[in-house]
Amino acid sequence: MDYMHLVKTSIVRAWRYRFLWFFGFFVTIADGFGGFHWLDERFDKIERFHRFGRFDDLYIDFDPAFLIVLGLAIFSLWIIFWVMSVISEGSLIHGVSRKEINLETNFSECWSAGLKNFLRLFGIILLITLLTLFIVFGSILFMVPAYILSVPLGVLLTLFILPALFVIIIIGVSVEGWAIRYAVMNNVPWLEAIKRGWLLFKNNIWKTVAIALLSFFTQLVLWCFLVIAVMILALPFIIMGYIYLWLGLIPGLFTIILVVILSAAYFGVFASTIWTLGFMRLTDYAGSQVEKNVDYGKSAQ
Repeated sequence: MDYMHLVKTSIVRAWRYRFLWFFGFFVTIADGFGGFHWLDERFDKIERFHRFGRFDDLYIDFDPAFLIVLGLAIFSLWIIFWVMSVISEGSLIHGVSRKEINLETNFSECWSAGLKNFLRLFGIILLITLLTLFIVFGSILFMVPAYILSVPLGVLLTLFILPALFVIIIIGVSVEGWAIRYAVMNNVPWLEAIKRGWLLFKNNIWKTVAIALLSFFTQLVLWCFLVIAVMILALPFIIMGYIYLWLGLIPGLFTIILVVILSAAYFGVFASTIWTLGFMRLTDYAGSQVEKNVDYGKSAQ
């Protein structure tokens, strides 16, 4: 497999399939957001600090009831974003796989595919995540008695367990990545999809690990470029904000948030695309679809 070609193709496809960016955003951003109804008072305090340099003006008092409501709001938003991320993953897989075999698709069809496959993807992601977390936290708890008995023993045990945990996480991510594609692209039930995902991983361990690492490091490089771009982009707004706070703060925040949202959407499409293209190459998905269409045409005649 030409891995660099896989990365380049995924980068290009992620830009070309902009109709999938909506789903890419939810795949990347699955965390909740805070409340905003108290920001006006806090902005006043920030402005007073900007004018008079009084650090006590930055003190923010929190009502316990507000913190509880804020926590519930954040948790609710996190659940909503997580559900949307599962739906979006199915939508992305469907959209990219259809495009790669030269079949037409659109936003509405991809959204429908995401909804259709939600329960299967939910089962796959939940089961693999719980198993991975059980092993990880179980291993960490196993190390606690070792540290109590002897710190050197605990350190030695940690040196053995941490690499093993890294391997387990890689296996979990890889099996999940292949399983959800079996579920969406081959219409396989979720338990059978996990079984097939494991077999595909077992038979292509190094290729799968290479795809996982390439996906991670490529996104890391892209995020680094984004941080540099945001810092450069923020400079004129910082200068304007020094002259007058709101002149730089409002348009600056709006511009940077917009750039981050669009970048997150693109990165989400890229991350899903590189796994989908890898899956198609490892399973010869495009060839099997051509054969299926030919057989269908013969039976129709």
